[in-house]
This record gives sequence, structure tokens and C-alpha cells, in this order.
Amino acid sequence: MNRDSTWRALRALGTRVYSIHKSRITNHAIATATLALLLTALPAAAGEAEWKMLHDQAAAHLQRSSLPQAELFAREALKEAESSLGPDHRATEQSLSTLALALRLQGKQEEALPFAQRLVAVRTRHYGADDPATGIALHNNAEILIAQGRLEEAAKLEGRALAIFQKKLGTNHFNTAAALHNLGAISLKQENYREAEKYLRRALAAKEKSLKPGHLSLAHTLDNLSAALAAQGRQLEADKFRRQAEAIRRKAGSVQNQKS
Repeated sequence: MNRDSTWRALRALGTRVYSIHKSRITNHAIATATLALLLTALPAAAGEAEWKMLHDQAAAHLQRSSLPQAELFAREALKEAESSLGPDHRATEQSLSTLALALRLQGKQEEALPFAQRLVAVRTRHYGADDPATGIALHNNAEILIAQGRLEEAAKLEGRALAIFQKKLGTNHFNTAAALHNLGAISLKQENYREAEKYLRRALAAKEKSLKPGHLSLAHTLDNLSAALAAQGRQLEADKFRRQAEAIRRKAGSVQNQKS
């Protein structure tokens, strides 16, 4: 099948799959947050229309949690971007990001990692080593490595991301909080409980300033902080944070039930 035939078949598949799934849309928090970056300032110059249609299909499937279809269109978008526009084009960058995300959300960490690593290289060339976009790519690489149990490698990348976020975005930005949370989670897995507590307290403080009260992300950090304190024998403190996390989840569940 030639490229034109492949593209037409993929576009038809996207229309068909959308008709099946349009009655129920499930949002992944990570997909929603990342797509906000992916869908901004999409290039529209001549020669990019075919790539854009493929990439838009991939992004739409991510929003609907149709992950295998998102992966399929993202792979084709990446091929189109690389062959038509070049390995360092903005379209290639966006395709790498979308494909890595689609693979991560399916638990395909081994497949996602090479694309995530390429994204770091492309963004470093485009924006510089200390740009927040590069920091996000480093952070996403670290999360893949955490899922693979490669904790020391993950900590190095997350440390680089944290330095970028603190310098460029400030100590109370959510990206800074996310990097701190991951470093705390890594330390917790490594049984370095005092170090974990330090990172997680900083992450909690940053999340409390950057998120609305009751956000579920707060509960994740509270859970880890509770675990770090319990491991140090500080059970009363641990219980306090655990109860706070449970209260956030109960409230979130109640709100969700009211909406459904």
C-alpha cells in the first residue's frame, strides 16, 4: 500500500472509530495536560496539511482514550513529518511527543522510551537545554524510567528537569511540584525515607499553591508523604496526611457521582 492509500485508510479508520466511541469520552489527566501543549501553535505552512490531519486524528483519539488508534495515527504522523518536513521540524517534535504519550498510556514503556529520548534531543536543539519544554521532555523520560525500575537514571533526569523548572517557572509552579513529587517517589522506592520526606513536603507546598484545593494530585503526594513518615516510625504524622488524602478522594468521588 502506497503512502496516499495508507493515509486515506487511516483517515477512514479515524472516522469509523470516532462513530463508535463518541457516545463515551473518558479523559486521562495526563493526556489532557499534555494535549494542551500539543495542540497549540500547530504549523499550517504548505506541505504540512497531510501531517496535520494525521496528527489531529492521533490527538483526538488520545482525548477519547482510544489509545491503539492514537498510536496508529501518531506513528503515521511521525513518518510523514520525518519524510516530508525533516527530523528537526516542529511537526516531528509534536509527533514524537504524541506517540510517546500514546505508548506510555498503554503501558508500553519500552517502546515509548526511544521516542521520548529523541524528543529531548530535538527540544534541546530547538529551545535550549534549560527551556521548560526540554524540562517537560526530561520529566516524561524520567517517568518512563521509574516505571521500568531504573531509579538512578530516573533521578538524574528528574533532577535536571527540576533545576529547569525552578529557574524558569519558579518554586511554586505545578511542573516544579511534579518533579519534586517524582524525586520523592524515587527516594521512597529506594528506602531513603528522610530524603523522600524532604522532596514530598516541598512538592506538597508547591501543589497547594499551584492547584485548587481538593485536587486529586494533592492526594497522591499526601499518600507518599504518609508512607515516608510511617517508614520512619512517625505514625501519628503519617495518619494525619493519610486522612487528608482520603478526604480529597471521597470528595472527588462524591462530585463525580453527582455529575454522572
